[in-house]
Amino acid sequence: MPKQKITADILILGAGIGGYEVFKKLNIGLKKSHLNKTITIVDQNNYFTFTPLLHEVASGSIEPPQAVLSLREIIYKTPHHFLKSKVLKINPKQRMVITEAAEITYEYCVMSLGSSVNFYGITGTNENCYTVRTMTEALRLRRDIIKKLDACRSDLSISIIGGGYTGVEVAGQMAHLANWDLKKLYPETKIKINLIQASATVVPQLPKKAQTKIINRLKNMGVEIFFNAGVKKITTENIILPDKEITSDITIWSAGVENMANKFLEQNMCEKGQIPVNEFLQHRNFTSLYGVGDIICGTNVGETSHFPQIGEAAYHQGQYVAQHLLAVLKQKKCQPFNFQSRGTLMPIGDNYGIGVFGKMVIDGFFIWWLRRTVYVLFMPGFLRKLKLVINWTLNLFGFRYFSDIN
Repeated sequence: MPKQKITADILILGAGIGGYEVFKKLNIGLKKSHLNKTITIVDQNNYFTFTPLLHEVASGSIEPPQAVLSLREIIYKTPHHFLKSKVLKINPKQRMVITEAAEITYEYCVMSLGSSVNFYGITGTNENCYTVRTMTEALRLRRDIIKKLDACRSDLSISIIGGGYTGVEVAGQMAHLANWDLKKLYPETKIKINLIQASATVVPQLPKKAQTKIINRLKNMGVEIFFNAGVKKITTENIILPDKEITSDITIWSAGVENMANKFLEQNMCEKGQIPVNEFLQHRNFTSLYGVGDIICGTNVGETSHFPQIGEAAYHQGQYVAQHLLAVLKQKKCQPFNFQSRGTLMPIGDNYGIGVFGKMVIDGFFIWWLRRTVYVLFMPGFLRKLKLVINWTLNLFGFRYFSDIN
C-alpha cells in the first residue's frame, strides 16, 4: 500500500518533553502573531508521557492516566495535525521525513526523538532487565512485581542497576512501596531492595552534601547500596559482580542511555549518535532542521560542556525552539540559546525529596511537594490540574494504585 504524501509547515518528530513544549509554545505564538502556519506532530504513540513520573507509575504511587496526555486532546480546536506513526528516515537535504505511514515534506522540522537504553553489551541485560523509559515498560514492571508477589513467595528481591538520577528515584519508590503498602498487603513476603552503582557514590553530578543525604535516606528506607560494583552478567535470578553474586528476582536497568540520531540521519550528519546543533539549536549544516532533548549535541556559546540529557534541558530547549521559529517566521532576530539549570528536584520515596539550587541543598516534604506542584503547572488546562491535585491528595490517605489492571 503506497504511503500518504503530506506537506507540513512545521513538523515535530516525537512528543517527548521537548517536542511537547515546542508545540505548546508555538501554538500560542502562531495564534497571537496571526501567522498562517500549521504544526504536524508525529509520534508512534497517541499520547505524551511525562517520563520523570514513570517510576511512580511502576510503583503505583500515581495512576497511569496522571502521567500521560492525549495528543488528540492537545490539537483539539486548533488547525494543527497529529499522525500516529513511527519515524524511519529523515532527509534534511530534501526536507523530507519517511514514516511507516507517510512521506512528509516540511518547511521546518524539529527532532525530539530522545534516546534509547544502553546496556553496554553486558550479557543478559536485554533479556533479563526491566526499564522505566516508556509507559509500556513501567506497566510491565508493575505487573510482573505483582505476579511474583501473588505467587506466595516468602522472599522477593528487587535490584536497581545505576545510581544516577533515575536509579535513585526508582530505588526510593520501590523501598517506599515495600515498607508501606506491600508490608500490609503481602505480610508473608520479605522484600529486599538493592541499588548497584559502578562508581563510589550516587548521582555524581550533585554536591557531596546532597549525595550524603540521598545515601542516608535510602539506607534508612532499608535499601542496600553496592558501590564500585561493575556488573558482569545478569541472569533470571542473579546479578554477577566481580567479587560476588546478588540474588535478584526483579532487575531494573537505569545505568545509561544510547544516542540514536544515526538511526534516522546519515552517519555523516551525526556526532556520536546525536545531532550537532548551533547556538540556535539548528543542525549545523541544515538550518531548517532543529533538535531538542537527548538527541542533540550542543553547548552554550563560549562553553565546552554539552547540554545535559535531562528533562529540564529538554523543556527549556523546546521553549527556545518555539521562540526561534516564531522569530524566523516574523523575520526577526533571536538571541542564542543558553541553558542554565534552575535547580534539581529529586523525590526519594513519597513525601520526601532533595532539592539542589546552586550550592544550597534542601531536603524534606516541601521539596517533594514542590516537584509535584511544578508538574501540575506544566500540564495544560485548569480541569486537568484540578484532577491531578485531587487524585494525588486522596492517594496520600489510601493504598497505592497497585493492581495488574493497566
